[in-house]
Amino acid sequence: MTTGSVAPLNAGCPCRPDPAELPVTLLSASVEDVSIEPTLMALTVDYETGRWRAEALARHILDWVLDFALRREERRPLAHGRALEIARKAMRATFGNGRDRGVPAEILLHAICRQFFGSDTVISKVWFKTAANDTYKGFDGVHCVHEGDTLQLWLGEAKFYRSIDSAIRSALNDLDEHFEQDYLRGEFALIADKIDDSHPHADELRTLMHPNTSLDAVFDRIVVPVLVAYDSSATIAHNFDCPEYRSTLEAEVRRAWMRFSSGFNVKLPITVRLFLVPMATKRALLEALDGELAKWL
Repeated sequence: MTTGSVAPLNAGCPCRPDPAELPVTLLSASVEDVSIEPTLMALTVDYETGRWRAEALARHILDWVLDFALRREERRPLAHGRALEIARKAMRATFGNGRDRGVPAEILLHAICRQFFGSDTVISKVWFKTAANDTYKGFDGVHCVHEGDTLQLWLGEAKFYRSIDSAIRSALNDLDEHFEQDYLRGEFALIADKIDDSHPHADELRTLMHPNTSLDAVFDRIVVPVLVAYDSSATIAHNFDCPEYRSTLEAEVRRAWMRFSSGFNVKLPITVRLFLVPMATKRALLEALDGELAKWL
């Protein structure tokens, strides 16, 4: 069910992605409600020949790696003769030795922000890596969205768990930490230093994050997209798209929304969007990803 609509974006700004340059859409918004706070969107890949589409989702995640891992100026002049070399480098930089199990959710968060909301990457966590196994504990996605006359700063969190309750608990704990004043100031200092000069909003973004800019002037421009990918009892209980599946899924994601919204304690004038990605099993997706990544790592 869809309730409400997404606000119009600034289609003429060069920060808006060209849909023709993005991967073909796979995820669909099976449940969407923007009349509630935080807003809710549940995105699914559903079924094919009686099975949840784990392989299709794994391939789609890898389709997004170049957009996720490369800087703006690296994506633009992608030479045909070096495409596979650059793709291999991006895969290794993104997945390291294949053990960073949170990466699929971070890429899904990136894909949803780009494809459904027209965001532009400000920085990627990959850019903080100096070795294959480096980890960076900050926001899982830093994007901007030019909506009307306002530039929004999207600071995302992504969780990839079997248990929806554990995922929501972890997301809420991270949000409590990440929106403490000292933590946010530290993150802004790291992010601002890595913004490309070629970004169409580089100066405005650096001004927003500058220590001389009061956080009070920034909060109402912050959007926090929170993505939770989890093992879904509604998804595993079915093997084709039917009204019963849709009804059970909607009830499940609305219960998850209730748990998230009742535990959200950040007392700041920020906008939060909850994205839920119900999976049949996390294990099935990881096995499919391992098979695809074996060709690259």
